[in-house]
Amino acid sequence: RVAVSVEDTGMGMTEEVRRHAFDPFFTTRRDKGGTGLGLNIVHNIIINRLGGRIDLISEVGKGTRFHILLPRIAPLERAAE
Repeated sequence: RVAVSVEDTGMGMTEEVRRHAFDPFFTTRRDKGGTGLGLNIVHNIIINRLGGRIDLISEVGKGTRFHILLPRIAPLERAAE
């Protein structure tokens, strides 16, 4: 497996935002042109196409971290779709 972690030291997310972060069309920036599809697309690629896993850890005032775990070789039936 391959593990990738990405983190920032930004403002972090509330529990409510974390719960919906991967939902399609969920955004906290609709008034600024956000569509709410970015994390949903990332989630679908990692889970459905590559057979991996993505975890989101965030706390208000302490930033956000994404931990991604992927198989070294994507499952053939998922990669071919």
